[in-house]
Amino acid sequence: MMKVVLITDTHVTVRGEKVRGIDPVERLDACVRAIQRLVPDADLCVMMGDNVDTPSEQEYRTFLQCLSPLKMPIRYLIGNHDDRDMFVRVSPNLPRDRDGHVQSMLQTKDGVFLFLDTGKSGEHYGDYSGVKLVWLKEQLQLAGSRPVYVFMHHPPFRTGFWNDHSMVREPEKILEVISEAGNVRHIFVGHTHRATSGSWKEITWTALHGTCYENDFELLPAKPNYRGGPAQIGILLVDGEESALHFHDILDPYPLIAYSGKSNREPQPA
Repeated sequence: MMKVVLITDTHVTVRGEKVRGIDPVERLDACVRAIQRLVPDADLCVMMGDNVDTPSEQEYRTFLQCLSPLKMPIRYLIGNHDDRDMFVRVSPNLPRDRDGHVQSMLQTKDGVFLFLDTGKSGEHYGDYSGVKLVWLKEQLQLAGSRPVYVFMHHPPFRTGFWNDHSMVREPEKILEVISEAGNVRHIFVGHTHRATSGSWKEITWTALHGTCYENDFELLPAKPNYRGGPAQIGILLVDGEESALHFHDILDPYPLIAYSGKSNREPQPA
């Protein structure tokens, strides 16, 4: 069984600078410590986009420094706050496709993982068209009958949340390719700053909160307020056709209640 850590929307700045009153570097540092404590044997970490906030080369260097204590391989996605060319300059060994997009395939004994590049320079909405879509079709064909798990920053489906306006444009083209292949088991996305799950035709999907600010719950088109937590990471377990995603909140306000072996009705120590 594979263990895959999912982290999204870190919005890293240079050290000491804040985003909406939050220090995103401190948040990412806390996430790294949690990973080292909870799943030091993880097989993979996926950084799911909006890795930095402005962006700048210094922010990308800070971002990579934060992740340097992790021992597992890391794959990166491009979000609307990212600059693909700048990120590649800072980290020239990023896996890319033949057209220079930051997307790649990882084949494992437990399934095939596809990391898609939905970024479009200068825009907040997602783009997955043209040569990107050709690449996806090729990778799904190569996967054959093996289960495929897809990771992308922008959702290609509606979540019912205010930022549906910045989802991937023309999502029906992606759906057509995925439906024709018939091997995609689940899609994982960031961008929403909300933990959400649902289905898109026959495909199930999950969005994560992110580690920086959270969008407050608001289904109306108006832009909501923000909240300071919970700085969430995901821990994905994959075993062939079976998978489970666990959510772990770094800013957990609830006390740990140690198991005593006694009845749930018996008084617990203060």
